[in-house]
Order: sequence, then C-alpha cells, then structure tokens
Amino acid sequence: MRHKIASILLIGLLAACGQVITINLPGTSGRGGIPEGYDLLFSPAPHAFAMVSAPEPVRRGERSERFELRDGDCGGSDCGNYRYRSEISENKDSTVARLNRDIWFGWSFYNDTILSVSRDTWLGTVVGGWKLEGEQPAIFRFVQQPLGEGDWDSCDPAICNRGGNPNDDVVVQLDEMRQSANWGDAQNDGNICRLWSMQGNLGRWVDIVVNTNFGSDGYGYLRIWINGEMKCNYTGQVVSAERARTQVPGPTNRRGIFNSYTQRWSERQGTAVKPRMIVHYDEFLVGLSRLDVDTRLRETNRLPPVD
Repeated sequence: MRHKIASILLIGLLAACGQVITINLPGTSGRGGIPEGYDLLFSPAPHAFAMVSAPEPVRRGERSERFELRDGDCGGSDCGNYRYRSEISENKDSTVARLNRDIWFGWSFYNDTILSVSRDTWLGTVVGGWKLEGEQPAIFRFVQQPLGEGDWDSCDPAICNRGGNPNDDVVVQLDEMRQSANWGDAQNDGNICRLWSMQGNLGRWVDIVVNTNFGSDGYGYLRIWINGEMKCNYTGQVVSAERARTQVPGPTNRRGIFNSYTQRWSERQGTAVKPRMIVHYDEFLVGLSRLDVDTRLRETNRLPPVD
C-alpha cells in the first residue's frame, strides 16, 4: 500500500521573535515507510524498522512504527563501542525545534517485550531523545534504569524530582548538562524525573507529552506528562551555553531502541544472548500547543489521527 504523507499546517506567533512558521509532521516516505525527514541510524538489520497495521499494536489511525532490536544488531561506529540500535534519526534540515523557543511534542509508546533490569542485566536502553548533532551527548533522553538505581531521596531538589514511584524505571536524563556541568551523585547523574515503569506497562500504550524550550540559560524548562499526569516540571538550563553555539538549525529527534552500553552484560552474563526487544511508536506530533500533540486531548476533541 502506498502510504500517505501526513502533514499539519500550524501557524503561530512565536513569543521569542514573532516569527510565523509552518510545521510539517512526519508522514511516511517511499523508503520502506521511514517517516519523511528521517533516516535509519546505524540500524542495518531488515527487522529494525517497519510501518505496521493491525493486528500489530496501533494507538490511533491505521499504522504505527515498529522497532525491533536483536543481539548483535549494530552498524557503523556502534560495532566497536558496545552499542546496538534500532533507531531512526531526524535530519537536521527537517527539524522545526529551536533553542530557547517553546515547542510541544507528543507520541504514544508501546512496550512489547522489554522487562525490568538489574545492574547485571542493564543494557543502557534508551527509548528516544533529542540531540544537536552527531556524537554530542543527548540534550535529554528517556533511559531505562536498573530497579533501585539512583539517589531519588537526597539529590539536589533544584535538579531532580525527589521520590516518585520506585518501580518507574524509565527516567528522563539531561545528558548534555550532566557532562558539560559535571553533574554527579548530588544531581542524580542528570536523571531528573521518574516517568513510567517499563515492565508495569508491558503490552500497554503510554501516552507522552513534552513541552520544552531547550533553554540554554536559567530560563529553560522541561515538562513531561505521562498518561495525562505531569511527571516532570524542571526549571533551569537544558542545554549548556557551549553547546548552544553549535551551528545547526536546532535539536533533532531520535526514537526507537538504543542499547547504549552492552559491555557489562558481556562481562557478567558471558555469551548469554541479549534479549530481543520490540516496541511501537504512534502519533509522533510536533506543535505549538498541547492540543496540537496530546493524543488524549485530540481524542477528546475528535481531532483526526495522523498516520
């Protein structure tokens, strides 16, 4: 079936500069169904990515994005650095995100197979994030932690959200700030908020909304809602001043499955096969307001799905 390229025209007055912009939401291209404006990133396996329809999980509309990662799935520089991934990356010329400018993202995430992990079985699994470019650390990313990991009780409350559900092992990490500002134990290694439980939501859709301005000064913010509940309300620098000088249009999205560090598994599990991971993403939207991107609000307001 020939996939339609979906787009929404969003015209808004940006508070930062009064600029009117048009945002094209990713549809599907003719390159194996990869969303327009994206490319596979170091993901050569034929099972790495597919656009699928029912009976595969679909949150809204007719299709969802399916990612699958198996032991040994590496490409490019990943292969010499203990990394595997099934991931798509937004082209820098396609991004509408900009530093120090308000923007909203929304999508739904479905976990088919990923279970909770311990320190001995941790693979540094990342399920999405934003970067400025290349090998630079992620501005922020969604990381699965080993259960019980992190100092969520005494970390600096100006940086991290203390407490939370100890079973919520998917956290948001300000990785670029962690590295540029040398955040350590006191800042919980840049892990600022617990978001949801990976195993607790096995076989369920998780609806995610993100509002940020990718702020490179003290006026930055990052707000995240999970299934309609605010789980993160961080105020402060999101991008370091040094990185903000990078000559790229703006932050780009990466999503899928990225096992960022597999060496510990090999050291502690020997030749045991690493788990096969499958997830789905649906309704990845970009906009100027929550209504533009929030799956639940869009359903309530009878707005059409965007395949």
